[in-house]
Amino acid sequence: MNKIPNIKSFSEHGNSINEHVLDKQHEQYLAEAKGPSATEYESIITVGYNQGKPPYTLTKAKDKAAFANVSKFFPTHNTDALLLGKAMKTVTSGVMYQHGASKDGTSPLWKKMTGKGKDTPKTDMYTSTHNISLKKKGGSQLMSGKGRESIATLNAALQMSGEVGPSGILPIINIIEKDFQTLLLDGYLTDFKNKEKGFANMSAKDYQDKSDEIMKIDEMHKSLTIKIESALQSEPKIRENICYIATTGYKKFPQGSRGIANKLIEFEPKSGTITHNFDTGTPTAMSSSMKNMASSTSFFCSFKTGGKGNPFSSLRTKTTKFESNESNQTLNELIIETLMKDLKLDSQQLLSEGYELLTEAGWISNLFNRGVTTMKNTGKSIKNWLSNVVSKIIQGAKKAFNKIVKLGERAFDALFQFLGVVIRNAGIKISGVAGGFANK
Repeated sequence: MNKIPNIKSFSEHGNSINEHVLDKQHEQYLAEAKGPSATEYESIITVGYNQGKPPYTLTKAKDKAAFANVSKFFPTHNTDALLLGKAMKTVTSGVMYQHGASKDGTSPLWKKMTGKGKDTPKTDMYTSTHNISLKKKGGSQLMSGKGRESIATLNAALQMSGEVGPSGILPIINIIEKDFQTLLLDGYLTDFKNKEKGFANMSAKDYQDKSDEIMKIDEMHKSLTIKIESALQSEPKIRENICYIATTGYKKFPQGSRGIANKLIEFEPKSGTITHNFDTGTPTAMSSSMKNMASSTSFFCSFKTGGKGNPFSSLRTKTTKFESNESNQTLNELIIETLMKDLKLDSQQLLSEGYELLTEAGWISNLFNRGVTTMKNTGKSIKNWLSNVVSKIIQGAKKAFNKIVKLGERAFDALFQFLGVVIRNAGIKISGVAGGFANK
């Protein structure tokens, strides 16, 4: 954030106006050096999806606000925009608009329980076909709310299940309501524990009193973590409902709200790939991937630091690796990924060599030629190398087909997507390698 200078400072430091300009430039440089935030990645992906290949400009932007939000990151992050935008093209269609930077009106239930009339939507970007909730791999949790937010989520989950009798969740709601609290620390727990910054000169008595207070709240957190996991073990449907609400915003936003997401996408910025892609399903018919994620999600209570440094009690989640029953790749992408891994190549390197100008079929042809040349130069068997690569591609295709089979009525759509088959009124178009064989 840029500092606002006071008038007095200019007269006191002679040439300090220039120094102040340099300070502002330095702060902007530091912000860019840290890389894009979650909201900025939403914008970068939106730009790459809509504009395709670089250069990315405001003139070509279909969502001009999204472009303006991240124009400072181009051309440095051109590759991110290109690869992630291209990956998004395989899972949704229509013009993309960013939505996560806005605030949406909450439902009457949510407003009553939390006091919030507006809140951050679960939909980060949307197209004509999907409201997308975007997650960076390893960088976010399903939920990490304060007391009132946690109480609203648990109550909404009970409503979803039509719970009328006793539930193990009700005592947990009561404990959260009574015992969750904000610790008046005026700083960060890490600094307190290390006796750094504002805590370096605390008296021994004040430090011990605050340590005892923290320990007491932490004991409550540990006890409640055991209770909530025990309750959810006996009521797995409630676990699914909590995860569904935390992912989609159902019950948090009114019916029909743009803020309710219907597709979850997790991405890996380093490789420019989508690591999870699945439709959430409906409240009464959740997708199998949604249920798989819920069964892999555990809940725990701990401190979370607020904007002013005062830690507060929070109900949080941890999701371990799970299988999503969606095919995230096309056959072409599977072949390209397999060849790149085998040849130990990365996207940045290939794009710098001009691969961004090639079609997928061009990538595949060049990578195969590269592999053959490498085998020749190292004196290794080209036949053995090809046999090994084809075996890996077949194994990857088998996994994709197993996922497709589980999709039921959507299986044919997923199969056509995997093979690169596009059906239009005028006929059938088959892209990439499959197209090469079909069009002979």
